[in-house]
Amino acid sequence: MNPVFAALQYLIRALVDAPEKIAIERIEAPKVDIFNISVPQDEMGRLVGRNGRTAEAIRDVLGAIGAKLGKEVIIDVIEARPAPPPRAAAKRSRRRGRARSQMRPARNAH
Repeated sequence: MNPVFAALQYLIRALVDAPEKIAIERIEAPKVDIFNISVPQDEMGRLVGRNGRTAEAIRDVLGAIGAKLGKEVIIDVIEARPAPPPRAAAKRSRRRGRARSQMRPARNAH
């Protein structure tokens, strides 16, 4: 397992009440590791901290681990949004009348 990813998981588990609600997406490139952390709204304050201090500290720690490995570490904290409710099925048009093929052509106003 990637040491940066392991450290990130450890820190998140220590900070939040429900770590199972948090999703971490890792995008790896040769010189860069990008972590997108999807956090529910009720856990956002714990992870980000006052004025972003906690998030900045996490970035500093993981950045130091990444630097030792020769990689840049980018962390994005994204607020998880609940799934929207399903849409109702579209209703059929109630317009009645002649089909387009039966309509009279428009008059030219020349």
